Amino acid sequence: KETLDTYLPKRVPEWKVKKAREAYKENLPLLTEISKKYRVQARFIVALWALETNFGKYQGKMPILSSIATLSYDGRREAFFKKQLFASLEILQQGHISKDRFVGSWAGAMGQCQFIPTSFLAYAQDGDGDGKKDIWGNRADVFASIANYLKREGWSDQKTWGRQVKLPGNFDKSHIMPKGSKGRKQW
Repeated sequence: KETLDTYLPKRVPEWKVKKAREAYKENLPLLTEISKKYRVQARFIVALWALETNFGKYQGKMPILSSIATLSYDGRREAFFKKQLFASLEILQQGHISKDRFVGSWAGAMGQCQFIPTSFLAYAQDGDGDGKKDIWGNRADVFASIANYLKREGWSDQKTWGRQVKLPGNFDKSHIMPKGSKGRKQW
């Protein structure tokens, strides 16, 4: 089990924070436009982009159709992956990407957002108006898709992601969930 103190240095090392600040500045006009349209703060779009694929660097190289077809008949989550297979075929039929560029992770996560095929159909956006939703190589589409995903899942630009809380010195520590507990019943 991870704590915030062990998770953050692994997932958000200082070099990634620095790179995120640079990417934010580099893409600021586009991010500002998309942020206003979807009402999702630009910093969170960049943060998700950084966490999912290291700014588009790691998107996977497995052919989506082969990966998902295999998982459809693996025996563990057949119904789920069959839905992904049919969604994959629909993505290709709609012409958003060519079959040779239709790659991702071994489990079907695709593009710089790491959407599975059904998520692509539900959330992917044509951010630049060219008629395609290219989450693999088009930053306007990537950023708009991330923002649309967050907005459609209930994002509020009136709130921020989180705040550090500092407890007063006299706080009764018996109210803290014990390390290694399995749930709130053990409080």
